[in-house]
Amino acid sequence: MSLQKTMLAGRLVFLCLFVLTSWLSAQDMVPQFNADYNRFRYSDDETYFEYYITLQRSSLTYIPVDSIFRAQFTVKAEVTTGDSLVETKSWTSYNDADSLSSIDEGQSLPLISSFLLPDGIYKVRLTVVDEHSQKENTIEFPTEIVAFAGDSLMVSDIELASSVTRDTTKTPYYKNGYRVFAHPTALYGLSLPILYVYAEIYELKPSDSDTASTFSVQYKVYDADGQLQKEWAPRVRPTPGVSAVEVNALNVVTLLSGAYTLVMQVEDLNSGERTQSARRFYVYREADYAEGGDRFEKREAMPKEGSPGIDAGRYDSMSKAELDKEFEFCRYITSKEERKTWKRIKNVEGKREFLKKFWADRDQTPGTPANEYKREYLQRVQTANEDFKGTFKEGWRTDRGRILLLYGFPEERERFPFTTNSRAYEVWHYYSQEGGIRFVFVDRRGMGEMELVHSTARGELYDTEWTRFLVPSGSGTVGDTF
Repeated sequence: MSLQKTMLAGRLVFLCLFVLTSWLSAQDMVPQFNADYNRFRYSDDETYFEYYITLQRSSLTYIPVDSIFRAQFTVKAEVTTGDSLVETKSWTSYNDADSLSSIDEGQSLPLISSFLLPDGIYKVRLTVVDEHSQKENTIEFPTEIVAFAGDSLMVSDIELASSVTRDTTKTPYYKNGYRVFAHPTALYGLSLPILYVYAEIYELKPSDSDTASTFSVQYKVYDADGQLQKEWAPRVRPTPGVSAVEVNALNVVTLLSGAYTLVMQVEDLNSGERTQSARRFYVYREADYAEGGDRFEKREAMPKEGSPGIDAGRYDSMSKAELDKEFEFCRYITSKEERKTWKRIKNVEGKREFLKKFWADRDQTPGTPANEYKREYLQRVQTANEDFKGTFKEGWRTDRGRILLLYGFPEERERFPFTTNSRAYEVWHYYSQEGGIRFVFVDRRGMGEMELVHSTARGELYDTEWTRFLVPSGSGTVGDTF
C-alpha cells in the first residue's frame, strides 16, 4: 500500500472511530447527535442516571421566522427492561440563527436530562426528531444500574466535560456549585486540549482525632495497550464531609492520537480506604497523520494480552484466605484443571500470580487496562451475597446466585409473593440468550430461599410439572400458568 493510501486509510478509520459524522448531515439531513451518560448517587435504592446529547446545528432544518431562522426539534428518551417500558421523557425545543451562513458544522447544542432508576439492566433509547423535515435519528445503548449503597468509600462515574466553571445559576447544567458541559464524544485534541473532569466521592470518614480529615485524588492515563502514558501527582484535600465533589482540568494535548483510559484513584487518608473509577476518551491531532507524523506510517498491530484489571495491585496485599475466597467465588467459571492447579499452589505469591493470570485469560477487551468481565462478575457476586443469602448459605452459593453469576442480571424478573394458595416464586427471563430462556425459582421450604425448579436453558434443570412445587401443604392444586 502506498504511503498516501496508508495515511488516508488511517485517518478515515480514526474519524469513524470517533463518530465524526457531521459531513453526512448535509446529505442525509437527519439530526446528527452524540450521546453519553453518567451515574451518581441519589439514595440507597435509586441512582441518578444523567444523560447528555450534543446535537449538531448543521443537521437541523432552519426556516424563516420573522427576521431570523429557526429550527425546531423534539427529544425523546425511553428506558426499558426486557419488553417493559420503565420510564419515558419527551420535550420540544428550538434554536435560532441570525442567518444560515452563521451555522457552522462544528457547532453543537448541549442537551441534558435525567431519570431516577432502581437497580437493574436497562436499555436506553434516545431519539431526536427534526420537526420541520420530520426526519429522525436514534441511538440505543444498554446500561446497568447498581445503587451506591453501603458505607464503604465509593466514587461516581467520571463525567468528561468540555468545560467546568464555578457557577451558582440554577440551570440544567448546574451541579454542586459548578456549571458542567458534558462532552459525549469524549474526543480531545488541538481544538479542545483540556479534558475537564467532574465526579462525586461518597462515604468519606471523619477523623477521630483533632487532626483534620483529608483525602487524595490521583489521575493516570493508559493507552490502548495498557501502558501508562501520563500521570499527575496526587492532590491532597481536606474532607468537607461525608461526600465531596471532584473537579479537575487535565492537559491531554501532548498525547498522540489514539484511544486512552483515564483512571481516577481516590484514597481516604483517614480510614485508608481506596477506590477508583475509569473512563475511556480519545485524542485526535491531524498532524499525527500528516506526512512524517507519528501516525503516518502503518504500524503492524501487536498481539494484545488480557488485563487482570486495573485493581490487580490489591492482590499483592491480600492474604491467602482472601485469595482463596475470591477464587472460590469463581467456582462456576473455572475448569477442573484450574481447580486442581489452585489446590497444588501452597505459597501466597503463587496464588497471587495465578489469580492475576486467571482474570487476564478471561479479559474480553485485551489491550486495555480495564477488565470489564472481571468487574461485572465480582459485582454480581456482591449482589448475590447481599440479596440472596440463604439460611445456611452465602448468596453466591444459592440457586439464584449461581444463575446470576453464570447468566448475568435477568432482563426481566417476575416476583410472586406467598399466598394461601401458592408458595412464593420468581421467574427470570433472558430474552437475548439462546433465543430466549427462563428460570423458575420456588421457596419450596418456606424459609425464604428460592430453589431452581425449572429452566429452558440448555443443561439446566427442566421440569414441565414444576407448578406442583407451588402448592402449600394442605391446599389444593395450582394450575400451570405458563
